Amino acid sequence: MPILSRRHFLAASAAAPLAAAFAKPINLQLYTLRNILPKDPRGVLAEVARIGYQSVEPGCGSLTQLGPICRDLKLTTPSVGLETPLVTGNWDAWKGLQATMPAGYSLANAIADSKAHGARFLVVSYLQQAERTVGGLDFYRKFAEQMNIAGEQTRNAGIQLCYHHHSFEFDPAAGQRPFELLVERFDQQAVKFEVDIFWLKIGGQDVVAQLNRLKGRVACVHLKDIQAGTATEYNEGKVAKEAFQEVGSGSLGDPSHPQSLCCHRS
Repeated sequence: MPILSRRHFLAASAAAPLAAAFAKPINLQLYTLRNILPKDPRGVLAEVARIGYQSVEPGCGSLTQLGPICRDLKLTTPSVGLETPLVTGNWDAWKGLQATMPAGYSLANAIADSKAHGARFLVVSYLQQAERTVGGLDFYRKFAEQMNIAGEQTRNAGIQLCYHHHSFEFDPAAGQRPFELLVERFDQQAVKFEVDIFWLKIGGQDVVAQLNRLKGRVACVHLKDIQAGTATEYNEGKVAKEAFQEVGSGSLGDPSHPQSLCCHRS
């Protein structure tokens, strides 16, 4: 995915009711650049800084490599992706991930490293199909407990733990949408949400209604736009690449759309 100019991004986003969030620097999730970042970490991050970004969101496993580069380029890291097995302990579902991390790396290590790099949020951003399909809703009940425990540890260090959803949490096939279970069972202080407006819409949700419903429980928001007419899909792997649109270019940036996050400006 090519790097967009920050000016284009801001121009497309400035009219959203979420504009209050833009009073603070926009944070670029480095997963967006996953295909090019490993080839030239310093060069890519230098370009990110050059076009105007002031902060980025790396993963804990890459902090050792990317943290010093970010510091040199004056890119802050207010939020950091937290590898899921550091909370659940289930490395088997994440084949090969453990080998990419320092030996014996733990949640305590992740908290210490994130704090050392100035992070205020740690974000669990995905659950593998292999782990969430075993046990059905019982998996999510256990996961909520594990997140609450981890959230207490992060809070003690002055860091907020968050959960970033996709669309599979809105699948009603098990009799209850997993997202509802997580909303019920997450400790409201220990665990906040990193809401992704694209995945809310793909999951068949009213974006604005969910943001209003979760008032006080949303620590971060991922802004992505969606191609008009994209159908609800609970299997994120089946979502067409064309469904992902630049902010302001899809139906969520269209003032005529009933669920648009944009408004008319005078």
